[in-house]
Amino acid sequence: MRTWAGFLWGKKANAWGLLFAACLMLLFFLGGREIWTQEHRWADIVSGMFFRHDFLHPFLNDVDYYDKPLFSYWLIAAFSYLTGQVSTWALRLPSALAGILAIWSIYRLGLSLKNRRFGLLAGWLLLTTFYFIFWARTSSADMLNMAGSLCAVAWYFEKKATPHFFNYMIFFLILACTSLCKGLVGAIVPLLVIFPDLLMKQEWKKHLNWSILPAIIPAAVVYILPFWASAHFGGETYGESGLYLVYRENILRYFQPFDHKGPIYTYLIFLPVYLLPWALFFVPAVFSLKGRWKEMSSQSKWMVWSVLLLFLFFTLSGSRRNYYVLPIVPFAILMTADWIMATGSEFAKRNVWAGKLVIIFLCALFLNFDVIQPLYYAAGGPARFAMDLKTQASKIKPWAHWEFVLLDPESRTRFYLHLPPQVKNYAVTGSERIHQTSTTLLNTWPVLKNPNPGVIYITRKMYEPALKSLLPNYKIVEATPSLGERLLKSKTMNAAVAFIPPDGV
Repeated sequence: MRTWAGFLWGKKANAWGLLFAACLMLLFFLGGREIWTQEHRWADIVSGMFFRHDFLHPFLNDVDYYDKPLFSYWLIAAFSYLTGQVSTWALRLPSALAGILAIWSIYRLGLSLKNRRFGLLAGWLLLTTFYFIFWARTSSADMLNMAGSLCAVAWYFEKKATPHFFNYMIFFLILACTSLCKGLVGAIVPLLVIFPDLLMKQEWKKHLNWSILPAIIPAAVVYILPFWASAHFGGETYGESGLYLVYRENILRYFQPFDHKGPIYTYLIFLPVYLLPWALFFVPAVFSLKGRWKEMSSQSKWMVWSVLLLFLFFTLSGSRRNYYVLPIVPFAILMTADWIMATGSEFAKRNVWAGKLVIIFLCALFLNFDVIQPLYYAAGGPARFAMDLKTQASKIKPWAHWEFVLLDPESRTRFYLHLPPQVKNYAVTGSERIHQTSTTLLNTWPVLKNPNPGVIYITRKMYEPALKSLLPNYKIVEATPSLGERLLKSKTMNAAVAFIPPDGV
């Protein structure tokens, strides 16, 4: 009898099918969705690096911003350089490639822990986890952090039987590169996870050898080098220290949080949420531990300990946000896969159902992320607005000859127009945006009292009625609603609007 489980992780299944599905899921129409919330940080910082020709000192909205190490920005900058511009595709490609690395790493880890069948099952479960796909198609450091941590653990288990200098060096280099993406958590997570394995069967004894200390040196150099370069080259007027921010964001925030103070039960709620849809299997896997603990292998017990230690580590931190739980997800997936295969039979109900659900969720997630979302944002939005504005403005004079003033547009507008950091943005707080009149706008934006005929003013649609009387005879270019906004008749009061002077002198 043929089953989907047999097709996906049975005797004839192989990892190439898993990797192909991962590439298709994570790369197809990767740049189709508009940038959202925190993505504008990476867009603004990397764009500013190119405009300033300075890749050692990150700025956000022209303000020193070293809250994250440099490596995640450098990856985006590298792909942007290769493609010719900072685009949504280049912004997200590092996260997508990290997601593919995570799929490969969990497969290799499962292979080392048990067998090929187990590794494939874990890979398919992770690939059909909603929030894994979400973060792998989002520009941020979180997927880089998760993938790097998982890769380090996979390397440890694959190479622990041959403890020598080269294997240790690669392990520590993975930790260093991961820590340069989001912070020290990139090293802490793998070390916490391998700790139970070191204690089991006294594995730690084989790793007490001379080669560990010299193997750390290359990783230490790789980690310190960006901070040293940032402090010694061109940073005379830069006000933030990268290493101090590492201390502030990783150590001080853990013990004395200054923001993101979620309740103590935050991860008790969000771990199952981040495991959807496989929380349906993870929860019974947890409740089954009491009855099957004695019969479980040391590898199976290690999976449980890894989830427990990581859960306690993140919960004990004073700073908690829902997506901080992401590094726990692959180890909870391993624990779930172990429960699915606990029966040992390829045709056991939970194994057969897991195969069916993988196919269902794979299709549903592909439809959502790779088809519906790109279609929703098609044929309009800020990208179309940037094209239309350049076309209309260039009819008066070349685009490069225009000056710009931003009158509180959405933060992503600067990215889509590829405006340099020196373009002034007159921001307004959310509460002050309501009921603005021509009179109040003159007080808010004195720059409008004597409009410069060589300046294009870019703002939001909500300000358009009041600005029409202040900028008479100006040509107005409005953002076209996207296909999804038109179908759902969504309100677009925050959509971009530009006022082009009639002569452009």
